[in-house]
Amino acid sequence: MPRALWLICLFCFACEAAPATEDASMDAARVDRDAGLPPEDLPPEDLDGFITWQMERGGLPGAAVAIVRPDGDAFVGAYGYADLEAEVPVDRHTLFILASVSKTVAAVRVMQLVESGALDLDAPLDGVLPYALRHPEHPDAPITARMLLAHVSGLEDVFSTLAEVTTAGGDPEVSLAEFAEGYASEGGAWYGEGNWGAEPGTRHAYCNAGYGVIGHLVEVAGGASFRAQTEDGVFGPLEMDGAGWFLADVDEARVAVPYGYNGRSYNPLPQNGFAYYPASSLRASITGLARYARMLLRGGELDGSRVLSEESVAELLRLQYPELDRGQALTFSERGVGASRYIGHSGSTFGGSTQFLLSREGTHAIVLITNSDAYIRSRFGQTEGRDAMEAILRRLDAEAR
Repeated sequence: MPRALWLICLFCFACEAAPATEDASMDAARVDRDAGLPPEDLPPEDLDGFITWQMERGGLPGAAVAIVRPDGDAFVGAYGYADLEAEVPVDRHTLFILASVSKTVAAVRVMQLVESGALDLDAPLDGVLPYALRHPEHPDAPITARMLLAHVSGLEDVFSTLAEVTTAGGDPEVSLAEFAEGYASEGGAWYGEGNWGAEPGTRHAYCNAGYGVIGHLVEVAGGASFRAQTEDGVFGPLEMDGAGWFLADVDEARVAVPYGYNGRSYNPLPQNGFAYYPASSLRASITGLARYARMLLRGGELDGSRVLSEESVAELLRLQYPELDRGQALTFSERGVGASRYIGHSGSTFGGSTQFLLSREGTHAIVLITNSDAYIRSRFGQTEGRDAMEAILRRLDAEAR
């Protein structure tokens, strides 16, 4: 991939997927069937048909969806292809790269360490990390785990630097420890003036690099690799159907091929590895994600296994700095779907667009994962993929209520 295009795509990845305008006129689920449209322009009424129809219109090669309730899955569906060339269909066990939805698992692990006393959300991290984590222009301002999780630490993404620590077609070659110190600490291998922005605690700036620091913080406080801690603390107890961070951690035969789409044809993309992988690289199935959603809906417990206390789940979902960002909790953030309010996370990366949303009432969750570049395309004016995903979300919301 040419470097300029790589950096543009990396910029798109670094941002959360922007939801489409919540305009009822865009909702294909509510098309007036007496409006005189030809039959081929009308969505099917059944849910499976509607989702498939939207995928065809939006250039989504494969997708899996779920409506989840605290007591079980209300609906799980798998559509399209995990591998177009080999004609491998998506099923309930297909592993998709989740992009920024991955960050929520990092936050869960941080809260587990807080519960155990190994971390304090509000303690300066200088006393935990083996290097100084201080803003060079505001050295007296402490930086905390809470700030990192809520994107108010002052750290910012420098996309050309993040490209340098991204491996095309494989797992990352730079460790979390190397990346975190090298990016955030003065004199580090990837340190630059642009890595820091506003004074800590004064401005919200969505930051992937901060989750590389979070990952290293977890390793230091927990005394084991981030991958091992999340396997033992989250994936294992929840029986998350083979979820993992690296290709080396999962059954590669189950991993969906990521695709780009140019409006006419699909282009397979490499399975990339990011040095700051807690921000981006989790691969999971709709079956595993549904179990993860149920745990959160149930206040941290599933099938007799308690992953988090109810108090920790409540803190994860509590808005943190409303004066800086009205919807930001600890990693999770609020958004609307139609007239409904949700809290969760979106994700956008090379050949992966995702939505993981918990209803604010706690009654259900809706999940949509794809092997599509839909959200990246939308930033360049190709909105059909994003619009299809948003229409599917609105239909799932309607079905869940």
